[in-house]
Amino acid sequence: MLFGVVTQSPNPILPSTGEIIWSVISFALLLVILVKYAFPPVASMMAKRSDKIRDDLEAAESARRDAERLAEERRAELGRAREEGQRIIEDARATGEALRQEAAAEAQREAQMVREQAQLQVAAERSRLILELRGELAGMAIELSTRILAHELASSEVDPLVESFLAEADSE
Repeated sequence: MLFGVVTQSPNPILPSTGEIIWSVISFALLLVILVKYAFPPVASMMAKRSDKIRDDLEAAESARRDAERLAEERRAELGRAREEGQRIIEDARATGEALRQEAAAEAQREAQMVREQAQLQVAAERSRLILELRGELAGMAIELSTRILAHELASSEVDPLVESFLAEADSE
């Protein structure tokens, strides 16, 4: 039709020879155009996509390794923090126990000092009372001897006088 008369093929299944030639030429021309103009951009796009996927996979693997490393560091830091916390607790317990023992020892020292001061006060008071009593007894003895001398009584009269004097001293 275009280039001539189309001949009819003897076989109804196979196309005619001209049709086959034109189909092969068209296919070859289309293949050349595709190879020259379409395949390079598609190949470049596919290579870029492949590179991007590979880079993304590498970045994901790197991020996974970094995440694992950070998780391990956090676990180690958490372990160190726990150990530090335990050490601080143990130090606080030891310090508390030392303070408790020191306070108990100080309380015992203070109690001992109070006891000793009380004993010293009791001893001083006893000494003062003994001295006072001796003074009173000396005064009483002097008064008794003055009375005895004043009366110049016989010895039989001195005994009732001494007893009355002692009764008076007891009542005071």
